[in-house]
Amino acid sequence: MRKSRGESSDEEGLLQNDSSTSYRDLETFQKAQLRQKLKQKGAAVSSSKPEVIRRELVMHNKAPMWNESSQVYQLDFGGRVTQESAKNFQIEFRGRQVMQFGRIDGNAYTLDFQYPFSALQAFAVALANVTQRLK
Repeated sequence: MRKSRGESSDEEGLLQNDSSTSYRDLETFQKAQLRQKLKQKGAAVSSSKPEVIRRELVMHNKAPMWNESSQVYQLDFGGRVTQESAKNFQIEFRGRQVMQFGRIDGNAYTLDFQYPFSALQAFAVALANVTQRLK
């Protein structure tokens, strides 16, 4: 059905209001409109607050290798971890080891870390690992 000259949909009105930008498809148009609405809401809520930049870093536990002679899974801690424990772990970021935690004596552990971990973050991860496994 064709609309008369006086009628227009909401989308057509938005397109007419922003005539300086041409949109290739509906998805591009919708994303642009969403960004515009978010900017307007952000400005209305607080124009004095600086914009918060969030970064998301994806890390994972390093998978242990099977040791055929001792019939156990093992990680190479470079001599820093001396006792076997289910609490021992290593974390990798972009293919590099950035944290390791493991038992060295009955109730003593070692914690090694580097960027992107701060001391507090590394300690929090290690503490969560120990307390989670106490159950």
